[in-house]
Amino acid sequence: MRSTVLSFLLLSLWGGAAALAAWVVCRLLRHAHAPSRFLCWLWLAVGLRFVLPFGIPLALPRPQNTQLAEAADTVQALTQPELTAPDLPAMVPASPAAPAPWYTTLTVWHLLAAVWAMGVALLAVRAVWGYLRLSRQVALACKTPDGCFSGPCVPAPFTLGLLQPRVYLPAGLAGPARDAVILHERTHIRRGDPLTKPLFYAVACLHWFNPLAWLAFREFERDMEAACDEAAVRGQPSTARSAYCESILRFAMQGRGVPGSLAFGQGSAKTRIVHLLHYRRLGAGAMVVCAVVIAASMTACMVRPTLENTPAATPETSETAETAEPEATPTPAPTEAPAAAANTAQLPLLEDPDNSPLFIDPVPDYKYISRFMGNGHRGDDLCAAPGTDVLAAADGVVVQATEHYSFGNFVVIDHGTNSEGYSWRTLYAHLQSYTVEVGQHVIQGQIIGYVGSTGRTTGNQCHFEVYVDNTLTSPRWFTAYHGEGDHAEPTDEERQELIDRCVAAKADNAFSALDTALGGQGAQAVVFSLPLVLSDDLRMSSTFAQNHAGVDLAAPEGTTVLAAADGTVTEYDYNEDDGYYLVLYHSMDDGTSWQTRYSHLGSVKVQVGQQVVQGQEIAACGSTGASTGPHLHWEVLKNSEPVDPQTVCELLSTL
Repeated sequence: MRSTVLSFLLLSLWGGAAALAAWVVCRLLRHAHAPSRFLCWLWLAVGLRFVLPFGIPLALPRPQNTQLAEAADTVQALTQPELTAPDLPAMVPASPAAPAPWYTTLTVWHLLAAVWAMGVALLAVRAVWGYLRLSRQVALACKTPDGCFSGPCVPAPFTLGLLQPRVYLPAGLAGPARDAVILHERTHIRRGDPLTKPLFYAVACLHWFNPLAWLAFREFERDMEAACDEAAVRGQPSTARSAYCESILRFAMQGRGVPGSLAFGQGSAKTRIVHLLHYRRLGAGAMVVCAVVIAASMTACMVRPTLENTPAATPETSETAETAEPEATPTPAPTEAPAAAANTAQLPLLEDPDNSPLFIDPVPDYKYISRFMGNGHRGDDLCAAPGTDVLAAADGVVVQATEHYSFGNFVVIDHGTNSEGYSWRTLYAHLQSYTVEVGQHVIQGQIIGYVGSTGRTTGNQCHFEVYVDNTLTSPRWFTAYHGEGDHAEPTDEERQELIDRCVAAKADNAFSALDTALGGQGAQAVVFSLPLVLSDDLRMSSTFAQNHAGVDLAAPEGTTVLAAADGTVTEYDYNEDDGYYLVLYHSMDDGTSWQTRYSHLGSVKVQVGQQVVQGQEIAACGSTGASTGPHLHWEVLKNSEPVDPQTVCELLSTL
């Protein structure tokens, strides 16, 4: 939803810029007595710019000013969808989580979209109601010999109808004035104005929050009426022109008509009369000049400016991130590299990264870095020409080399452990192709792939991520280009926070090693803790069985429910059997997928997507759903299959 809202706002911004430029051009052309029908074409181009997400790409030189260049990159980054990590071992779920309740996924972007939809709906209802009211008002008008409809119910001349428009005239209108009015209204019909005007109004409704959209609609109305006025008086003597002006003054309407009608007196009577009094037909040469200016202006309205050497400036990325399809780039035959173990001397140190070895720049020929890690962005984007070499940041072993819908072609390298005992991995995404295979040893500086734009990306770049002990960290803290940009060096608080997270990850690694040594059962009993606080009132009322996929822990209503392990809330919902229930996902270093499920809850303290730690309060015990009394139904699932919780939580055996 975020990318959709921001893309629509950017579309409205480009449309507003086109409307402002067209307004300036039209003012100049009116002084030159340009035909108003030419100006209508220009405003129609502006209307298209408000609704077409694409345009004619125009590469502009990159600003030399750093602030301007960063601002241009920010505009592009706002409309770029956030990356979703591929299925990396021990970092994301191996199986998709069940869908979350709709109300738990609402964000401020959904609120903005709802406000926009309400505004559009109100304006649409107003337009339809006004159209129907006017239709009922003139329902008794009778058809006249000249094909118009007339009667006492018609207050002023106008055209009504979308596909089969009719001309309505007041009962007392006759003589030359009637002929001029009929010519005016039939000119509207001949040019398709009864359909074009409501469509332009619909565009303005879609961008109701943008005043420049209403400016474009108002100016289009003005030039549309002026074009029909010019057609009505063209070739007429001064007396007929004066009679026509008197008719405009006579039937001048107060305010605006509804979008479905084209009233003869609509708009500023003074402006229209002054325009007709000064109107003169241009010669052939002047007409050609005006046509060229209008054509150039219409083309400029459809231009989509981009910066040279930015993602949008390349042919491969002319589509938006939402519509672009990943490039199907064939993977070249893997190249053999000399076998080499991870060189710990090349790896950074957490305690003193400034005076320790750094990873080399994976794209030495990059032109600029469009985004650094932060604000939901998982790494650094090194932009370069397609086909630019991507190098291994340090010695290591390729643990993944595949394709992902978001990351495109990507490679993950395990660099081993540094002298402090911390393990390091790097990820290289959006590659045009890669030259390595899983299990292959690579050396620092070896070519592992080439810069591309595969996956969900807006340009040619290498998305670079760094992990220390499976903890995502800022690449520029530990890479050769780390001196670029704000906050390039970690603060003491950031460094200590990273170390604390790595210590926690190291403990998880120790549990995994113990689990392996004990045949897959030892560490599991340590990892999962009891989901309720031990008390005299706590007892196990039902055990795991073929028809009972968990254990029931009877406890007083309101008893605190705890997270059995570190994890992520992936589901929160209600059904008749389980009542209110929660599902947590827990990643394990052995690649298995573990989930814990907590049912019959009385209240919930966390939200979907929230990270929780072992022992954290997540809910309160209740008796919702098909329950005979307050208790917690607790399930443990391994690779989506239920297992007996007593085999993974030793404290259950004491109840």
